[in-house]
Amino acid sequence: MITYIRNLIVFPFVKLKLSSYLKTQKKSILTSLNVDILESRKTNDSSLDETDYKKMKDYYGLAVPVMVGESFCLLRGKEMSVEERLTLTCLGGLTGLFDDFFDKKNIPDRSIKNLLENPKLMRGENSSEKLILKLYLKALRNLSDTDRLTGYSLEIYKAQVLSKRQFRNDIDKQEINDITLQKGGYSVLFYLCSFNEKISETEKELFYKLGGIWQIENDLLDVYKDHKSGIKTLVTTEIKIKNLRISYIQQVNQLVKLVLQTGHSVSCKRKFLDNILMFISIGFVAMDVLEKNEKKTNNRFELDKYERKDLICDIENPANILKIIHYFAKYNPSLSSEK
Repeated sequence: MITYIRNLIVFPFVKLKLSSYLKTQKKSILTSLNVDILESRKTNDSSLDETDYKKMKDYYGLAVPVMVGESFCLLRGKEMSVEERLTLTCLGGLTGLFDDFFDKKNIPDRSIKNLLENPKLMRGENSSEKLILKLYLKALRNLSDTDRLTGYSLEIYKAQVLSKRQFRNDIDKQEINDITLQKGGYSVLFYLCSFNEKISETEKELFYKLGGIWQIENDLLDVYKDHKSGIKTLVTTEIKIKNLRISYIQQVNQLVKLVLQTGHSVSCKRKFLDNILMFISIGFVAMDVLEKNEKKTNNRFELDKYERKDLICDIENPANILKIIHYFAKYNPSLSSEK
């Protein structure tokens, strides 16, 4: 109960800090990613649209430095440098475009792999590819260990190729789980390449786990879209949200254990957990929204029988904000020296 109360008290300050991170990143985008977007518009051959640009600057380019970058900085106890922020912004900016290579553009796998392995030799067939190459090369120029970034980009590529199996009816739960963790886990490790300092094996495991949890959370929020697209995820294939909740809690508990195993100070661990559990708590609220629907369908989760509005988790809704605070307080642990 003491820990729960402590977390209730600290939540507004964590939320205020998040607002500060967002404000800082929005300013950074104006002088970095937004410039690349404006230049791209001048020569756009229609391979890019407003949705692409919006995802670049209002979603990935904003979320990656805030969620991944600031979290890592809290754990290491050091603020993000200008170069680190620029690199993260570039990698975040190209994420949505890269995903579309697999989801919409139907570009041959070999061509995508060539782009990642030999970016300096590639010119790009259209405006979309040229913009990805520009951001990717800009990120590489800021790094001392370019092989690490290339390595993780290829791991993401492999996970994306595997994810095509998520359209198949014969895919089993274990394979879906493995693909989910790989997509999320390697993405976060890819972003962490923006920091030239090396990370320990425990930290690699920690951030891989964090990426997997965030991917599950993303699938919870995108359940209607994924279902209509025929994509098999841990959410679209579940018949009882309670099962997914149990697994999610286990993942979060494992994540906390990994945080405690790092060699960072208790203060840094505390700030890191406060920050990431604010985001992770959204997943619990999304499960609450989905689980309510089971009452209409004999206590089973049956997506075919729900409308889009039944599956939307509005995190701006006052009731849902209170739930986020509740789950943040419930699952944010007390650290030994705080007791």
